[in-house]
Amino acid sequence: MILPLLYVGCVTRQATVGAWLWIGAALGYFVAEAVAAAAMVSTYSYATDYISTLGAPGRSPLAVLMNAAFVAQAILFLAGAALLVAGGRARKASVFLAFAVINGIGNLLVATVHSGPSGSGPDWHGVGAFLAIAGGNVAVLAGSSAIRRAGASRTYRAVSVALGVLGLLCLAGLVLDTSLTVLPIGIWERGSVYSVYMWQTLTAVYLIRWRAEC
Repeated sequence: MILPLLYVGCVTRQATVGAWLWIGAALGYFVAEAVAAAAMVSTYSYATDYISTLGAPGRSPLAVLMNAAFVAQAILFLAGAALLVAGGRARKASVFLAFAVINGIGNLLVATVHSGPSGSGPDWHGVGAFLAIAGGNVAVLAGSSAIRRAGASRTYRAVSVALGVLGLLCLAGLVLDTSLTVLPIGIWERGSVYSVYMWQTLTAVYLIRWRAEC
């Protein structure tokens, strides 16, 4: 069974609504990040500073705005994914939705937990960041594969896979390149995060255009 985003060769209205939710989440994130970075009292570098610094109360004047963007992504990415797979039972669609849930949980933790580990307890902010990044990029691979099965082009699939793989490689770099000898930490992190936003925007535009051609 293929994803139900197609009906007699066309993208459903539900999928189109989900696509617009994804565009809104991505646009909101990049605007919030740029505004929050510009508001930092000290110089903030996209290359050498963590994204989470922009959401840290006491360090970022517009932490509320940045955290709102994380929450919006958590909700809208999952909502959009659910609309794309509504009523479907294909295994790949289920995997896609499961990792969208993981991404959402991670983004909610990033938005609400700002401190590091307390005593011997876990670093929930770090856990959230890992879940958001890993879950999001695996969702990219699973989602693009399911959409490809529904009739999307090979070019779309190739670009989508490249984004998902790039995101996971950057996540590995973020975890392993602790000495910052290869790339600055901000580059690794943004490569692993931006891949998800780029894919959801690409997919959203692709689905909207697909529906327009029906």
